[in-house]
Amino acid sequence: MNNLDAILEIAIGLVLVWLILSVSTLEVQDIINKMLSKRSKFLEESILTMFRGEQDFVTQFYEHPAIKVLYKKNFLGKEIKPDYIPNPVFAEVAFEMFVNLGVDTNSLEGDAVSVSKILDGVKKINDQNEELGYFVRRLIPNFDGQIDGQKTVFKLQEFEAKAAEFKINAENWFDISMTRASFWYKDQAKTFAFIIGLVLSITFNIDSIYITQELWREPTLRQTLVAQAQNANLDTGAKSVSELEEYYADLEIPVGWQSTSLPATPAAWGTKILGFLISALAAMQGAPFWFDILKNILKIKGTPKEEKAKDISPPSTPAPRMEAVG
Repeated sequence: MNNLDAILEIAIGLVLVWLILSVSTLEVQDIINKMLSKRSKFLEESILTMFRGEQDFVTQFYEHPAIKVLYKKNFLGKEIKPDYIPNPVFAEVAFEMFVNLGVDTNSLEGDAVSVSKILDGVKKINDQNEELGYFVRRLIPNFDGQIDGQKTVFKLQEFEAKAAEFKINAENWFDISMTRASFWYKDQAKTFAFIIGLVLSITFNIDSIYITQELWREPTLRQTLVAQAQNANLDTGAKSVSELEEYYADLEIPVGWQSTSLPATPAAWGTKILGFLISALAAMQGAPFWFDILKNILKIKGTPKEEKAKDISPPSTPAPRMEAVG
């Protein structure tokens, strides 16, 4: 076997290890997120940012019936705030909070809407928080230009078109804010994944440098891992931390703590710590990333032996040629 084949097999073995570690890291991360309600808390923080730090508005938002129905119960039976809010729901709640339909039942007829009342509400928001007032004014389409000192009402039919515009603007505002927040969440999740990956690597002695050395010395181990990698999929890996060590034992990968695993010198400890850090960085990339890498390396490596045997099998004997008689 030439060195190129050996290098490819080592790469396949390492990527398979990182794929399993990444899946396990994701499982642990999901469990912790559910226990701590991290997604719902992050969403609440994002909405607080949208409302420019006005906690009263956030509290009012979450107390709205349309949001309350999205509450869930955790494993202790306690209600927790939603970790996802549809755009139309946000727009509807924001509309009622900031515009309040402008209905003044004491002084207006039932088919009329008070523009002045809407603008008074926006003015109060602006006096309380200019940044939030700026965003609310942008959501309300051209109301400032509609008042001429005498006209203080819209007919409901006319107002419905304005309300639809408001809701579309509110949905866009929420969508843009959540897209921006998702990038922040992904950055935090990656950092969290690195920490979990590092803990798992230390716990189960998943030292990428040591694994590379062992794969280089053991051709049989490399070939076994290549065969395992050919059957790998996104579900590869342990579904819980307790199953992780058993899964690695089945693959005969050189992981796990033994008496011979402990470094004897400070330099050896430094190398082992570096191996753990490499494993943690790999876990941070996520299982889909390593699954794609694994597929690409397997393509470079070539077709499995069984498929090659099928490809080079002799062609079947052709049927005898039939000729017309007559």
